[in-house]
Parts: sequence; structure tokens; C-alpha cells
Amino acid sequence: MFTKNKSSLVTAFILMSLTGSLLNSSASGAASSYVEGTDAAAAMFNPLQVNNFSLQMTDEDFESLRWPNVSWDNEGEWLETRMSVTLAGKRYGPYVVGVHLKGAWGSWRDISGKAAFKVKMDAFVEGQTLLGVSRITLNNMVQDPSYLRESISYRLYRNLGIPTPRTGYANVSLNGIDYGLHLNVETLNKRMLERWGVSSSHLYKGAVPYFPDLTSGSEWMFAIESGSKTDTSDLTAFIAINDLEGKAWWDAISARMDMELLTLGWASEIYSGHWDGYVRNLNNYFLNFDKSGKVMMIPWGVDQTWGGALGYTDSGAAMPNKCWTYKPCLALYRQSLAKVSRASKSLNLQTMAREIGIAIRSDIIADPFGPGINTATNYQNNLVWRIGDQQRVLSSTVQPFDTTLASIRVNGKIYNPGETIYLAAGTRTADLQITTSQASAVAVIQPIGTLRDGLNSASVVVTSSDKQHVNTNKIQIYVYTNLTTKSTPVYNSNSTVPTFAGTSSIGLLGTSIMGSTNLKLDIKMARAKNQTITKARSLMASRVKQLLASLSARGIKPVTVTQNVVSSGSVNALQITATYQK
Repeated sequence: MFTKNKSSLVTAFILMSLTGSLLNSSASGAASSYVEGTDAAAAMFNPLQVNNFSLQMTDEDFESLRWPNVSWDNEGEWLETRMSVTLAGKRYGPYVVGVHLKGAWGSWRDISGKAAFKVKMDAFVEGQTLLGVSRITLNNMVQDPSYLRESISYRLYRNLGIPTPRTGYANVSLNGIDYGLHLNVETLNKRMLERWGVSSSHLYKGAVPYFPDLTSGSEWMFAIESGSKTDTSDLTAFIAINDLEGKAWWDAISARMDMELLTLGWASEIYSGHWDGYVRNLNNYFLNFDKSGKVMMIPWGVDQTWGGALGYTDSGAAMPNKCWTYKPCLALYRQSLAKVSRASKSLNLQTMAREIGIAIRSDIIADPFGPGINTATNYQNNLVWRIGDQQRVLSSTVQPFDTTLASIRVNGKIYNPGETIYLAAGTRTADLQITTSQASAVAVIQPIGTLRDGLNSASVVVTSSDKQHVNTNKIQIYVYTNLTTKSTPVYNSNSTVPTFAGTSSIGLLGTSIMGSTNLKLDIKMARAKNQTITKARSLMASRVKQLLASLSARGIKPVTVTQNVVSSGSVNALQITATYQK
């Protein structure tokens, strides 16, 4: 038992470590849910659900996907393909899409082996998406015999606020050939960044074959994923910052980047053993320039993580070394290490690895190109052990300078540090209590004042027990607002099919209530004079069923729905009143 001290509260709690049995059929009880997001596409990225992608192209196009016609650095043209998909038991398609192979030096395979695939939904049909997604990435995991590394690593990164992909699993076939179990990795593009609230004007990728560092003259080494192909002056101006030293570098780089997020990314890379990332190998990273000129570094290609421990201040890259030799940046990086340690512990990554391993076991066995279940299980067991070992080592490493928070209590409810705290509409006061991560650390809670609707910020200043380290921890508190939206979608006479205007009305309703909570729908429909109440109720029920299905496809699920046939109004419209908090 560890007792944590703070300014106005002493909290005792037990830290529980899940380091028992490794992977077997009874290693876990009821499975957790690892689905993130309320968008319709969230259903694609459930790591406990194996879906199916069936691809079919002409024999001529199929044969063109053999080396040397294509290679890791020559993906070729988008080939017209018919694709059918089964997600959580529901069938979608067939769609006409574009397909080509994907991969890099170590992971690329042609169709003679376990090929990986990219799918472009709108290659031949303008505006076409699958649940709002226009690009699909199906990784072959040939460099990950555990089948788990990317799912585990990306979840850690996302929890720390680093915009990285969600993952799911899928069996993939092409022209009737089973290519086995693949990882469906959310494609890192403008759409994914927008889901994180990040705009993108220019997206660069640092990767093979040039392994570019952010030093003068390296601009040509970067692949341009989106934005101007000819004007890279934004990259040149940013790289020039690394010609500076010390405080001049710190001031300039801090003006362009969220330095806490940047150091969290580096700490996560090293913690997860991502030796093939920016910090250790100048590889597998993106640079995003948003519309205001801010820059963000995003890790990628984490299929070789959790293989071994790395030094936490060991890098040949320019930026980490400039950071570690400048005291304020080094102090921030140390706090980022502490946050990584805390996040990994709170996420129970070992349990997640066990549960995914069990969920995909039969598909690993059936994978015709896989390493075999015995090899996969051995790698999975090693990964589970490695997570626990890394946690123990880092927890001990950060203890002397850890000024992070272990838990937060607001109005009697406990929250994890880093998560936004949502309070009911009308809440104006917050009783804030905290538990520090380091024993004997001193915490001072800054006065919050009266809360307002929307986002509020609170601060807790923590000083380490040796008084050598001070950190200000920000706490985001969001107070919901009660809202009401009304919509009257029009339907064709005596039909469950909405008119064009009616479809637009339903779409606008969905946009208004997207991301809301405590959604309640009150729906009314008028009855025609010559229509029985039974028929009116049946027609209304069918219309409401389709309406709810349309909202559900966007991740919108009301807590209550009331339906009433009334005597006034249009018989060909639903009168919808939506009350919710947002």
C-alpha cells in the first residue's frame, strides 16, 4: 500500500498489477471494450472483432501485382476492384474501389506471399466511403509474429493525447485466395487528424529509404502525403529552428510545437521499444503542419515494438538531443516519462494483450501465411512480460522526479489524470481533490472559481519531495449545456422512404446532435383521416426504425425514444424534438 500526500487530502490506495498467468483460454473473464470514438467508422476498429474483406479484380490486374511489376517503392496504379466487407456480422458492398499493395523494406510482399493492401474507396466512384472512411490500410503483420504490437502501442499513444490510429482485425481474400489475418489500421490522413480536432495544410512523412532528420538540407528526403508537392518552404523554415541552440532553440521550437505532446511522443517511443521510429532510427514518423502553422510529430509503423528495452536518453536525432541538453526541456521530458508510466499502468495493457490474443486465436490458427499459433503465442507471452517489465523499470526510474497526479476527484467522483472531466449541465462549483504519484510530494490546488458552460481549466502545482522539481498539472473540466433541436423530415406519401429534402433534414439533425450525451427523442406523426390508428402506428414505427438506423450509423444512440400518433400536422412528416447535452 502506498500513501500519497497532497495539500488538503491524504489518500490511501492499492496499486494492482496484472502480472499473473500469460495467454491461455481462461486468462481473462469478460472482455473489455476497446472501441474508441462515436463516429460510424468506430465499428471498423474493434480489436476484439475480426471482420472480413473480400477483394476481386481481373486476372490481368491480379498478375500485375507480382514482383518486379511492383515493389515496396513502386506501389503502382490503383486497380479497379470489387470489394465486399463484413463488419460485426453486417455485410457492406459490393463497392467498386481502387486497390494496390503496401509495405516498406521489411514488410512488403507481393501476391506470392502475405501481401498487405491499401484501399481507396473513391478511386473510381467520387465521394464514396465506407462508414465515412475513404482510405483503408490492411497491414500484413509479417514483422509482428505476436499480431498485437500495433494495437497495444497505438492505444498507449492515443491515451496520452498523441493522434495515432485506431486498429481492428480482418481476414482478407483477393480473387478467392485467403491472405489471412491482417490489421486494419486507421489511415493517417486529414480525416483522421480532423477527428482529433487537428487541421492539416501539409503532411510530410519521414521514412525509408532516406531516414531524414530535421536538419538543414533534408527537405528532399521527406515524402509528401498531402499538401503542395512543390512548395516546401514551411518545412524549410521549421527545420531552420534546429540550427539554434539552448534557450534560442527552446523559445523558437516552443512557439511552433506543443512541447509536452512532442516529449510524450518520444517517451512513448522509447518506453514501447520503438527502435524503428524517429528517436532511434529517424524512421516512421509524420510531420503535420496545421492551418495556423503549428507543427506536430506523429509516430507510425510500430510493428516492431516491445522487443527490448531502450535507453531513455539515447538518440542520434537532432531534436531530442537539443532537448536533453537544455534544462527546462529535459525537465519537461522527465515529466513526460512519468506520465507514460502512469498511463501504461492505468490502461492495463497486459490485460488488453491477453484479451486480444484470445479473440483472434482461431484466426491466427487459420492464417495460411502466419507463423503458426505456437510461435504467435510465444511472442504474445513475451510481449505481456515485456509490458510488465518496462512498467516496473520506468516506475522506479521516474520516482525521484515524478510530479504528476495519480488520480483526481471532482465532486466525489474519481477520474484519471489527462482525461477531460465532464459535469452535468448547470454545474457551477467543483470540489477538487487530488492524489499525487510521488509519496510526500506537495500539491497546491489553484482556485477554480465559478464554472461556466463549456471547457474550464484548473491547475495543480506539484513540488517533488526533494523540492528540486516543480510541475503545473492542467485539469480540463467540461460543463455540458442543455440543448434542444427540432427537425421535421418529410417522407413520400404512405412510404418509409424520405424525400430528398427529408434525407437532408435527417442529415442535418445527425450533425446537430453528433457527440451529444443524454439524448432523448420525442417523435410525433399525424394520422390521415382515412387511416386507422393501427396502420398509422405501424407506418410511424417503420419510419422511426429507419431514422434510428441512420443515426446509429453515425454513432448516435438516444437514451429514450417516445413515439406518438397525433391529430395535427403533416401525415408525411415526423415531428422530431431532440433534447440533449453537449
